[in-house]
Amino acid sequence: MTNREVEYAKMARQLYRVLTDQRPQWEDRNPAAVADFEQLNAYIQAIDEVAALQGGQGSAEYADARDWAEHSAEEAAGRLVRGLRTLHSSVPNQAIAKAASYTPDQLDPLHGPDLLAALNEIAAAADNVRPLLANGGVTDEHIDALTAAINLYTPLSEVPSSTQSQGGKLSGTARELTKNLRGLVQRFDQFIDSLREEIPGLAERYDEARAADANYVPQTVTPREGGDGSEGGVGPDVAGNASGPEPKPFQ
Repeated sequence: MTNREVEYAKMARQLYRVLTDQRPQWEDRNPAAVADFEQLNAYIQAIDEVAALQGGQGSAEYADARDWAEHSAEEAAGRLVRGLRTLHSSVPNQAIAKAASYTPDQLDPLHGPDLLAALNEIAAAADNVRPLLANGGVTDEHIDALTAAINLYTPLSEVPSSTQSQGGKLSGTARELTKNLRGLVQRFDQFIDSLREEIPGLAERYDEARAADANYVPQTVTPREGGDGSEGGVGPDVAGNASGPEPKPFQ
């Protein structure tokens, strides 16, 4: 599993604990959300199982060359995207707008031709504004690193899935589970946003759990007088044990 997958799973586990503790509050407003809540736990447990099957591999250990090359390319692209985003926010430029809009949430689920298309788009955008990026600390070496990573990943991306090792298949499973987990968490983001004014205390606890995700931008509300409306949780003794003990790969 990659660093992002491991860290996202840790965040989701904390989120599940908060939602478990505060379940009386949100379930009363939307009983239908219980199905997503149960699915959230199912995805967390499934990711735990994949991590266990991988033998507790560290985040820098990959089951096959394709997974390693894919991760390296995404990391190289991420640095350029941050530079492009900063540049575009200060000097809007439609030529780099799409490349600057990519986030890890968008890149992580991609692989093969889809990922290559995104990587090449980012590389081309960065190449066209090298001098401007240099002012923000993005060097020629950073840009060239993505080109090198693309060249390495391109032939590996064409390897048929049937020829991957068991470890490679597990990595693909982890990637797909994380993609589905992100979609589920984003639904909860929207649900909690709808309760911010009514139960600001619940939203605050939710934001604290989500803060581990660098891509999460919480909404803000002014707390009501007379309490935050979040009383009624099941308590830390229950919520703290939600979904069982922390598995070794995520410690």
